[in-house]
Amino acid sequence: MNDDAQLSITELAPELQHKAVKDFATFYLPLYDRNNLELMSNFDVANYMTDINEHLSYGRFMTTDQRIADSVDFSMADYVNLIANLDQHYYATGTPAVNWTEWYATHFLQISNS
Repeated sequence: MNDDAQLSITELAPELQHKAVKDFATFYLPLYDRNNLELMSNFDVANYMTDINEHLSYGRFMTTDQRIADSVDFSMADYVNLIANLDQHYYATGTPAVNWTEWYATHFLQISNS
């Protein structure tokens, strides 16, 4: 992680939070569809994930873009709280310090080695 990225998602301006959540939802949706969210459940986020996942299940017949937009609109607060509890920091631009695919791989490796 770069030292310049010290902000929590909760410290970002609302429009940057929205960008960060949309980027995360784009990463999260394929994991949800593959029932592959166990890694995130190692953090204290189950209640947020439950709410997000419940709403995602309602939109399973939408296109991917529609599901992401709908999920972000409906579950914005849950996404912000979920991300705030994951080991991730942001630049002032709303870009994560570590892209989510790399974040996942790093945390998966840490758990695999423990």
